[in-house]
Amino acid sequence: MKIILKNLQIPLEKDGADEYLKVSSHQLQVTVENIKIFKILSKSIEILSKDQFFYNLSIVVTIIGYFENQNKFSIYKEEKEAEKKVSKIKERPIIVGFGPAGMFAALALIDYGLKPIIFERGKKIAERSADVQQFIQNKLLNTESNIQFGEGGAGSYSDGKLFSRRENNTSSVNNVLQTFIKFGAPEEIGYISKPHLGTDVLCKIVRNIRKYILENGGEIYYSSKMTDILISGERASGIIINNEKEYLSSSIYIALGHSARDTVQMMHDKGVELEQRPISVGVRIEHPVETINVMRYGYKYHNFRGLGAATYSLNYTNQKIRRGVYTFCMCPGGEVVNASSGQGMLVVNGMSYSQRSSPFSNAALVVNCHADDYQSDDPLAGLAFQKKIEQKAFCAGGGDWKVPAQNLMHFLGESSVVGLHENSYKMGVVPADLKDILPTFVVEQLVAAFGKWKKEVPLFVSNQALLLGAETRTSSPVRIKRNERFESVNVKNLYPIGEGSGYTGGITSSAADALKAVETHMAHESL
Repeated sequence: MKIILKNLQIPLEKDGADEYLKVSSHQLQVTVENIKIFKILSKSIEILSKDQFFYNLSIVVTIIGYFENQNKFSIYKEEKEAEKKVSKIKERPIIVGFGPAGMFAALALIDYGLKPIIFERGKKIAERSADVQQFIQNKLLNTESNIQFGEGGAGSYSDGKLFSRRENNTSSVNNVLQTFIKFGAPEEIGYISKPHLGTDVLCKIVRNIRKYILENGGEIYYSSKMTDILISGERASGIIINNEKEYLSSSIYIALGHSARDTVQMMHDKGVELEQRPISVGVRIEHPVETINVMRYGYKYHNFRGLGAATYSLNYTNQKIRRGVYTFCMCPGGEVVNASSGQGMLVVNGMSYSQRSSPFSNAALVVNCHADDYQSDDPLAGLAFQKKIEQKAFCAGGGDWKVPAQNLMHFLGESSVVGLHENSYKMGVVPADLKDILPTFVVEQLVAAFGKWKKEVPLFVSNQALLLGAETRTSSPVRIKRNERFESVNVKNLYPIGEGSGYTGGITSSAADALKAVETHMAHESL
């Protein structure tokens, strides 16, 4: 018999299988010799008391021999093997973009026996990595191969967070996590709270997914940008790649990511219905990793082996004007990177490797934008809003990809020291007043948020913090409107998916969105 045990409290110092068995034995009133651990369902850390940290576990155990189950513990039911999927579609589907949404759409289509044709404007992950390093070392930006564009998408150069709920083992999110494990992710991402992969592991997974797609009849074309869509009678019949070659299909999945501004402009020009979408903009904030560890773990656990670099999540809301400030894409033991994809426009992001071993921790610190902040009804006004900030940041950095930065206490007017703290950014920093780069409402709300946090988390609002700007690519400022079948509301055969659709954000939700889109599309076609 397999029994589910929930909310087991394991002291941090005793973490391990022996303690799991001991606690399970006590709960079940069964000897340790008659219990085997079958599966961990979830594992999270509780750090509310700085005197004692605990892991909170839910596990499945196998009980050997007869067990009466008087306390009515939940019985674990094995997952049924999925039925083989069949599609009635005869044409090969097209996928535009090979980030999380594009990859998972391809995998889902292969499950239906289809052989997708994939077009990625950037390069393979190894060549792309070489272009990123060339940019860092020689400041030569390849606008088609960078941290935004290329195999794996922008998420390949991030912390690789896979935020989701862990115990629903029938959800599309769990399907995403299990797929990552299948292609090389550690098994623990299937149960730990707030798992991450890191850039190094993500790149390996991307290569494995590519290999699988090709082995199963898919085709992938790199340096292949969709430059036109063939539309007739409110129906798409194909696409044009690089202004040259035509590819026809009645199933076109658009998985652009959040930074393909030229492609979005083309779709707008072609009459595909778009709408504005609110985004958030601000800065990157960076501290020494030791500072954040003490802030989160306290002095007892700040160097505890196995805990790793600490994470945090902060938010503030101005109720009067309904505008929020929050941290986002936190990269413990990570680095701040130049995530620009256009000449003369500078944007920063954060990334971590799997070990999170950098001496710094950073996070986006951003302010919600309202629709009227764009000062235009144009569906693409959010793009212009982003560009204006990025152009100011580029100029403030001196026009050679150095990043404008400011010590936090100087930003708040509480220090006259202009010199900048040591930091992780590899392309150089320039002292600047970030108030000259960011919109006034962003500055005002950041100052208000720091005022609140200074009382709650004084180590966060301290002279050890550095602000770097600008952070503008938190999500897509445009939504490609779609219906409940994931199809464009006014152009049939187009299926906008993932972050570029304006309906999701992040690796996990973008991948899950693609799975749902394919499932829904196939179900509709079978009617």
